Amino acid sequence: MNDLVVIDGSYGEGGGQVLRTSLALAAITGRPLEIHSIRGKRAKPGLQPQHLMAAKAAAEICGAELKGAEVQSGYLRFAPARKVEAGDFRFDIGTAGATTLVLQTVFVPLALAGGVSRVTVTGGTHNPSAPPADYLEHVFLPAMRRMGVESTLNVPRFGFFPKGGGEVSLELSGSGGLQPILLEERGKLVAEIGWIDLASLPEEVGRRGAERLRSFVDERVSIEVRERMALSPGAAAFVAAQYENGFAGYTGIGARGKRMEVVSEEAGQPYAEWKQGSSTVDEHLADQLVLPAALASGRSRWRTNSVTEHLTTVAWVVSQFLDREIEIDEETGWVTVHGDPVR
Repeated sequence: MNDLVVIDGSYGEGGGQVLRTSLALAAITGRPLEIHSIRGKRAKPGLQPQHLMAAKAAAEICGAELKGAEVQSGYLRFAPARKVEAGDFRFDIGTAGATTLVLQTVFVPLALAGGVSRVTVTGGTHNPSAPPADYLEHVFLPAMRRMGVESTLNVPRFGFFPKGGGEVSLELSGSGGLQPILLEERGKLVAEIGWIDLASLPEEVGRRGAERLRSFVDERVSIEVRERMALSPGAAAFVAAQYENGFAGYTGIGARGKRMEVVSEEAGQPYAEWKQGSSTVDEHLADQLVLPAALASGRSRWRTNSVTEHLTTVAWVVSQFLDREIEIDEETGWVTVHGDPVR
């Protein structure tokens, strides 16, 4: 199965997700990829530094040949030369672009490769348009653990806009296969966590943020204020819950002139609304699970609080590479994926 896959990068949500999912699937299947109109629905279309690094990272793990790999390019050709191999990798975005999105591009391919991989990425760790490192560590990775992938994430240095300079280091142990994930009833609450992260800002800012964030969680949850190393001043609020069969996390990112109470509300309000409902994953994890579930050996199922365009788009991208049945019920939020490993 080495026939060319051509992807319209402006399809659906029309952003970086189309590119990242396509790159991961091309690496996994070994099929050459051509993608045009990259990020066609964004104000600044084409490859930005973080998307370019995602492409280079995917190319490195499978020896792919790249054409069109430059900033602002709207076209990319990606031709894998070999199967994905585990190893030690280091990637530098060079801006405050999202390190987590580079990690997520190579995560599933490396998990399926088997063996132990270590991936270090420098750039931004807290970006308003991407999952922060906290989300990866406390929501995405625990969900992937349920699918058979053991991993740990370290964040020795935070990276806020505009300088970035943060660092995330992921170690993952792939078994060469993925187990299906069934998240049909939440079950009991296992853990609820939350905190405020500050870099080069007054303690009083953190205290205000923590006080506001406390109003959205159980009174027994301790909201810490954590001072972080970073090249630029910055602040973030994070709150998450893990149930026996459920995962969710929400973040607020600070900005110049934005009150810390507002940052905490951006994390706490949607979290409280999710917690009051009956869905088993948040709207972000809902789309992040589609790719690994499509490659797992069996049926996966979960329920989201919101069927987003990201979710329907990733299902479409998977369908361009693989013949998999993916059912999304927009009224109830149920997602069912009938997975099958690539052989």
